[in-house]
Amino acid sequence: MILITGASSGIGEATARAFAKAGARLVLVSEQEEQLPAVAQSLCEAGGQAAAIVADFSKPEQVEGLIARAEQVMGPLEVLVNNAGVGLGASVLDTKPSDLRFLFEVNFFALASLCRQALAVMAPRGQGRIINVSSAAGRLGGTTIGAYAATKGAVHAYTHALRMEARAYGVHVSEVLPISVRTRFFQNVKGEKYRPSGIVLTSEQVADSIVRCAAARHPKAEVLPYRPIRAVFVLDALFPGLLDRFAAKEFAEAVRRPPTPDPSPQEQGEGRE
Repeated sequence: MILITGASSGIGEATARAFAKAGARLVLVSEQEEQLPAVAQSLCEAGGQAAAIVADFSKPEQVEGLIARAEQVMGPLEVLVNNAGVGLGASVLDTKPSDLRFLFEVNFFALASLCRQALAVMAPRGQGRIINVSSAAGRLGGTTIGAYAATKGAVHAYTHALRMEARAYGVHVSEVLPISVRTRFFQNVKGEKYRPSGIVLTSEQVADSIVRCAAARHPKAEVLPYRPIRAVFVLDALFPGLLDRFAAKEFAEAVRRPPTPDPSPQEQGEGRE
């Protein structure tokens, strides 16, 4: 059985459809009570096997025991795809402590809990795969996405440690680091705070990387759906601060522009999948 979080839309839905075509048994998880069952039903109508579990990842009590529930529905867990996440477009000064805690609860603590639950059932079986969908932002940061980047940076470090420990049990752990992806994720990040620009991937491109990683005999530790980003990682490692200067200049120019009305809490809120 393959469990995919954030499966009601975007990368998660595209990944579910790709796995379903390959004949996988799926458990789809999301907080979207209307969209998630519809996705699962469409997969079943197309001849696949899929069940839906609605869970709000900002509530730890709904995350704990999730793997056990999934196994009761669809059998032993073989692959966990941690894809669910929320985003916030706000500068450091505009980020409230409550916003930061919320992002960490969904993007990091829920993921860490599921990794622990998954490893607990995979370790005695001596096999299994955990794929954490992180972000290039977790390696590079970025103006107005500091809170989001911090959560993905935590995912990166945690995944690295988990991979070393899981190896002893025969469990493979991989991290997928996409750049900006064309999904509903950014629809609720309003105003000029943050908008994806430049090269933007499709959900299907990232989903293809996830499926290939899951099927690989020797899965990569880090999967880059947009491979040229590796050069940016190397450049940042060799010359720390170089990329920062360009981003800082752009942000300073944006700050000097005439102010626009502050967005409402809903407008400033989170992009979520």
